[in-house]
Order: sequence, then C-alpha cells, then structure tokens
Amino acid sequence: MSRISLQNIYKSYQKNNMVIKDLSLEIFENEFLVLVGPSGCGKTTTLRMIAGLEEVTKGDFFINEVRQNDKDPSSRNLSFVFQNYALFPHMTVYQNIEFGLLNQKQNKLNKHLAVEKIAKKLSLIDKLGYYPSQLSGGQRQRVALARALVGGENLVLFDEPLSNLDAVLRAEMRTELIRFQNEYEVTAIYVTHDQVEAMTMASRIVLQIDGKVVQVGTPEQMYYNPNHLDVACFIGTPEINVLKGNFDGKRFISNGRTYIINKDMMALLQKHIDEEIYYTIRPQNVIVSNDPNSEQIGRVEVVEYFGHEKLLHINLEGTMIKAVVSSNFVCENNVALDFSKEAFIFDKNKRRISNKRASSIFFELRDKSPADEQIIRELKNYGYKIEDKIQSSDSYKIIQKDDYYEIIGLGKISSLQELLKYFSDIR
Repeated sequence: MSRISLQNIYKSYQKNNMVIKDLSLEIFENEFLVLVGPSGCGKTTTLRMIAGLEEVTKGDFFINEVRQNDKDPSSRNLSFVFQNYALFPHMTVYQNIEFGLLNQKQNKLNKHLAVEKIAKKLSLIDKLGYYPSQLSGGQRQRVALARALVGGENLVLFDEPLSNLDAVLRAEMRTELIRFQNEYEVTAIYVTHDQVEAMTMASRIVLQIDGKVVQVGTPEQMYYNPNHLDVACFIGTPEINVLKGNFDGKRFISNGRTYIINKDMMALLQKHIDEEIYYTIRPQNVIVSNDPNSEQIGRVEVVEYFGHEKLLHINLEGTMIKAVVSSNFVCENNVALDFSKEAFIFDKNKRRISNKRASSIFFELRDKSPADEQIIRELKNYGYKIEDKIQSSDSYKIIQKDDYYEIIGLGKISSLQELLKYFSDIR
C-alpha cells in the first residue's frame, strides 16, 4: 500500500530560481500515474524528489500519512526503473535481478524462487545465464523491470524507461507494464515526454509545464475536457488546430478571415465579444468535402497516409489547417472546410471558456478514512471548494449511503475515488 501526498512543494537548485512551483498532488494506492510534459518541465525532478534522490526545498511530502522530508530514502519501500536500464554488465541476468533483493533478509532459496518467478512472468527464464550485452534492448528493459518488481515494493518509479526502444518494442512494453501493474497491484509513477505513452498507460495524467501542474485527469478528461490551451495542444495526435482571433458578436475572425464555427461556441462567446480568444478544433473534427460552393476553400499541400486514414495539411489563405479524413477520400487540389463540429475556446490567458460549472462540493459523510481524506484533498487541488454546508443551489452534494455514495443529480458510485472520473480539474 502506497499513498503519496505532495503538498505545496517547491524545488530550487539556485536561490530564487524555482524549477518546481507550488506542486500539490495526491497519488492513490494502486494508481498508474503518468507525469508528462515537454523537456525541462520538472517531471523528472518531481520523480526524483519522491524517490529521495533530490531534497524538497519547501513544502511537505507524505507517504501513507508519514512525513518524508527528513527521513532516509531507504525507508520509502520503493524501486526505481531508470531510463538507461542501469544493469551491471559483469553480472548475469539472474544476478542483476537478484540485486533487487540486496536489502531484504531472505535465505538463498527464497531469493532463488523469487527471481525465477518474476523471470517466468517476464519471459526471461531462459536468459538467466546471459549477460546484458547478449540481450536485445527490449530484453534489457525487462531485466530492469524484473529487478524493480522482484522485491515486492509497493511503489515503483519509472523514468522514461522506454525511450531507448524502437516503436514496435515500445508498444509491446507498454502492454507489459500495464499488465504487470495490474497484476502486482503496485502504485506506479511513470515519467515520459511522449503523450501517446501517457494516454495509453495512465489511470491519471499530470501535465507539467515550466515547473507547474497545468491539469490532472484521466486520459479521457485531458483529451475531451482540457482546462488550458497548453493541455489541448499537448494532448492529442495529430496536434490540435489553433486559430487566434476575436468574436464580433456574429462571426469569428482570425487573420482578417471569417470562419463559420459551432453554434454552441457562438453562444459561449456572447460574453466575450471583441476579446482576444483562441478557437481550437481537433483535426478529427474538421469536416472536409469537395463542395465548390463552400465559403471556406483551402489548398491541399501535404498528404500523410496512415493506413485507414490520412492527414491533410491544408493552406486556408495563409493559415495551415490539419484535417483527418478516411483513406478512401478523394483529394482534389482544393477542398472545402467546415469548422462547425466540437471545438474548444480559450481566453487571452489561455484558460478554457465553457458553460458555467459548479466549483464547490458538499460532503455528507458518516466517517472519513485516510483514503477518503486524500480524495478530498485532491478535489481541493483540482480547484473545488469543499463546503461545511450547502452555500448555493448549484453546489455538488455527495451523500454516503449504506454501501454506496450518491452524487445528487449525477448518479451512484461505490467509492469516493470514483469522483475523480466525474469532476475535472478546474484550477
């Protein structure tokens, strides 16, 4: 069991130069949490602070409600899988895996059984007498993973472990990691700059940019409900189309050109007339046709084929638009574009413009376990105000029943942790 709480964490290597800025995050038991972001955003520094390889400059760090700031890292009951495998070249596969049991007081037979058990599960049983130099990249990575898991630690940290593998092996190892995290029921924290890895592996994603957490959520929440322009741009392949402009009350105008947009978006923008905004639409939502009467005609400049679909790069009077179409779509030199499907709008500060959402929650609970308290802390991190009593009619209300919880107006859940599937990060 490993529950982690990072509360108002700061990290600096030089005075007044913070690389981690006011990081508050709850990591739950048996969760597969992925820290993602561009190079230099602070995700590896965050991981290393959890591991004890870096000191916390300011703030409080807890594991299972025990403050860890001044405790020896060896007491944290965790293992670390490094980017470069970190295998001992002079040791066999067996010896490298057994090294993960170095600090455990077990007899030789039990260690042998533990090594063989994990080697079988990772298809390494016939490689135990080999040396790292005799293995492929994927096999070396499995040895590093076996060494991390053999000791039965409850917390496993991964620092971009698949970055040295080719595309096929990365896909295979993603599946392996998900399978073993589920089977061993460990809390896993995984660092990557690859949003595809984040989307396919995570139970929740943390997007960090410039030392700050921009949004936390499930892959579905990050894709379908981004709270910030940087989230919409970073999550999703191909990258989202971004049009910077303003709404005059009837039309959206960008670079002097008028765009026909979603009617729901037009309704949202009535309170933002003549303000600078970002209108964003995913390539999958751009409708492409060969209608010669359309008001929005662009020239196809590049076509990328991906089997069952293709990506068009379309020049719309100087603005490049990406659109995904089926592989059997017949491309003319000029195509018509329609932006009336689902889109996201962000204000000049890159914050999401959307329908009003309640930002306060009232809990009617008989008792609260440490795990429940952790969920409530994370909802606070998400930007919600936790009320002692109902303050307004649009507050969310959660009531504890005999064997379930009810979110009034939304449905029933079996545990408070399921709230994080209902409530998005609104900070």
